[in-house]
Amino acid sequence: MAAFLQWRRFVFFDKETVKDPADNGKNFVVPVGISACDSGRGHIVLGDMEGQIWFLTRSLQLTSFQAYKLRVTHLYQLKQHSILVSVGQDEQGINPLVKVWNLDKRDSGNPLCTRIFPAIPGNKPTEVSCLSVHENLNFMAIGFTDGSVVLTKGGKLTHLFVTTLEKVQCYTLSVKEYPRLELDTHGCGLHCSALTDPSQDSQFIVAGDDCVYLYQPDKRGSCFAFEGRKLLAHWHRGCLLLLTRDTKSPNKSDFRSGEASPSERQILTIYDLDNKFIAYSAAFDDVIDVLAEWGSFYILTRDGKMSVLQEKDMQTKLEMLFKKNFFKCDNCPFY
Repeated sequence: MAAFLQWRRFVFFDKETVKDPADNGKNFVVPVGISACDSGRGHIVLGDMEGQIWFLTRSLQLTSFQAYKLRVTHLYQLKQHSILVSVGQDEQGINPLVKVWNLDKRDSGNPLCTRIFPAIPGNKPTEVSCLSVHENLNFMAIGFTDGSVVLTKGGKLTHLFVTTLEKVQCYTLSVKEYPRLELDTHGCGLHCSALTDPSQDSQFIVAGDDCVYLYQPDKRGSCFAFEGRKLLAHWHRGCLLLLTRDTKSPNKSDFRSGEASPSERQILTIYDLDNKFIAYSAAFDDVIDVLAEWGSFYILTRDGKMSVLQEKDMQTKLEMLFKKNFFKCDNCPFY
């Protein structure tokens, strides 16, 4: 905890509650029953418990279409292609279906569904826990609650990081047997892992309750002593976003279950790992997810509100650094 307290703290982001310009400036209301979120290609994507997929534009225009008969459970929006991959249910029971949508093509006014297949490892009825798709469109990995992973792959050499509560592993996908290397004997909970940018060597981030670990395909890398019950981890353009349970908040039902619960206070912190400072930290109630789009961070909460974190301009940041004496002179970097 001492290492965490030594990090410099700044407020490099401004928080605002998103207002609805079409409703006299009232708070923008997120559709009810949101069960999955993602962002990319100029929109925020939401899935709900009624089987609908929603698209939110920067001007706060909402459109939707019926993607499943029952519910949407997972969404993955590719950043370099207008392709959306979803997991959901069309019938009762444990029968998850993967659907691939081409957002540039239309079928009766809705995105064109180009592929549908069941997401079941073997013939076992098992629920999906996570979904990831490679930007080259050659790899898709689906994780399940029984610990199994189903992989659809092409032929390029790629590594697949997998974490459970107890282990962190890396698989080499170019070899038929998928050789596995165990990187650690502890893992993390759902939604608490992420991948850094290629400029950061595409390291795998595992946010445990005691520390945050970074991994390369063959070894464990840096470790940061960020304590606290982790609920969510994201990486975006050099920033690590961690959502932790407020230690002052009563112990409510598990956030990661996806079920509604009494209000729970959570702390969102944005870290700059390279320069070792905290760019932002604030408390929120009942966060659904944090999404990065249009150069800002959007926080969705279960009360239907959406907040936006907008990064301050460089001049404002420099003024803050000068006030805190983190600049020595005009030609010297801050220390």
